[in-house]
Amino acid sequence: MNIDDIAQARGETTFKVARLLTRKECKLYLCFGGGKEKLLCITEQMIDGYYHLFQGKKGDYPMTLKSQHEYVQRLSNNNFDLSGLSFMVGKDELRLKSVDGEDRSVYVGAKNSDTDLLPPPSQIEGTSETSTTSTPKRKFFKNSPISIFIDEQISNGKYEWQKAWFDLRENIADDKNTKQEDLTLRTFGEKNVFIRRTMKQTSKKLDYAIEYQEGDMPTFKTVSRQDFGRMFRRSLK
Repeated sequence: MNIDDIAQARGETTFKVARLLTRKECKLYLCFGGGKEKLLCITEQMIDGYYHLFQGKKGDYPMTLKSQHEYVQRLSNNNFDLSGLSFMVGKDELRLKSVDGEDRSVYVGAKNSDTDLLPPPSQIEGTSETSTTSTPKRKFFKNSPISIFIDEQISNGKYEWQKAWFDLRENIADDKNTKQEDLTLRTFGEKNVFIRRTMKQTSKKLDYAIEYQEGDMPTFKTVSRQDFGRMFRRSLK
């Protein structure tokens, strides 16, 4: 079952669900589906100084322990890129070469028997099952400033992620060379955040990005244009 679908059904973030599963030592899987009969991946094994191509088939393949932790770490930084994650086909360890940001046929999943081990979804303060509010349930679970920004865009009837990204990066974010002490404090929902333009190296290219720092956090987190698109599309579901 797709991790994203599990998280949505529970009203929680994908990061939280993935972290709970790994803490319970449940296996995560790289799942290849969709219309493609075979997928092209690169083996982790280097032969004569070169990686060799491998034709993969549809199916669910267990991720390596290292890649499970890498995946959870990426999610904590709002990075949904699956490129470079390793998985097992029999005794062979392979690596996903790349995956297009628009391709939903490749995803991370978990067994139903493992998701059944998860504790009940967290209680959200100030809400109850009998609440009559018409606000979409997903709004109560937004925990990052960028997710809140996306939710606000959708609530205002703006459904094109490219336009939302342009507004965020070009109109709201400070210039990339702005010193930290000169950054403008922005507010998304109840989150105070500093945000500026930057670039981020993805598996395919150097991508436009923003980096943000919540008012009480010591470090910046980076979100690429590709990451933002994925987050936006998930919020539209």
